Amino acid sequence: MTERFAGSSLRRVAPPGGTTQTITKAPPREILDSKRIPIMETVETELHYQEGILDEGTRRRNREFKRRMDAVQERQTAWSERLGKEERERDLEHDHVMKNIEDLFNTTVKGIWDKIEEDFSVFHRVHIPPLEERMKVQEEDFEYFVYTTVPRLIDECTETIARRVEKARETFIIENTKVSKREEKIVARFERHVGKTLQGMEDENATRVSKLRLLTEEIDVPERVDEREEEVRITKIMRELIEVRRMIKEEKEERATEDGVVLDQMLATQEKLQKSVLENFGAE
Repeated sequence: MTERFAGSSLRRVAPPGGTTQTITKAPPREILDSKRIPIMETVETELHYQEGILDEGTRRRNREFKRRMDAVQERQTAWSERLGKEERERDLEHDHVMKNIEDLFNTTVKGIWDKIEEDFSVFHRVHIPPLEERMKVQEEDFEYFVYTTVPRLIDECTETIARRVEKARETFIIENTKVSKREEKIVARFERHVGKTLQGMEDENATRVSKLRLLTEEIDVPERVDEREEEVRITKIMRELIEVRRMIKEEKEERATEDGVVLDQMLATQEKLQKSVLENFGAE
């Protein structure tokens, strides 16, 4: 960092890892004229003038902002007081309405209960007594019927009931005997039917097996004939193949013999030609 004062300069330097020191640098021998100095002075003067204007404008805006904030704070305080007042009025009105509703509800409930008590008092006073009297008469009639009429009728009807019971027992025995005999007949018929059905199934199974065997034999007969014919054809073909192989083998052997003879003749002829060439055209 460098700071200039009246032609001289202050320079702050610091060695690696050391403290910062301020060094005064001597000014040059003479200050040279520059075209930028008047321009810079003019600009500096304008900046000082603009700085005053900007400072005044900033202060004015701050005062206006402060005035507006105070007005907002006053309005906020007024609204808070007004809202508090309205809240208190609302609570009072709510309590008043709830009290009126509760009084009306209690009055209505009391009227309903009075109406119910009045109706039920009429019911107990007017409607229930005749029913109780009627029930009492019916209970007396029922007790007379149970403890007087029924024993008397049982005594009167005992012999008749006994005869009827005996007759019913005999009838039951007879019917039971008939049912038992009918059941035995049904069981016997069922057993006979089961035996016939079993025998029929065995006969049907035996017939089906025999028919299947006959059908198998009838199917096997043409297959055996075809197999024998195919065996004859294959035997003939194999014999022909063996004969052809034998002929090919003999032909190979004969061809090998003939090729050996031809090769021997070729070698002999080649030797004769070489010998003739050597004798007639050899080097003297």
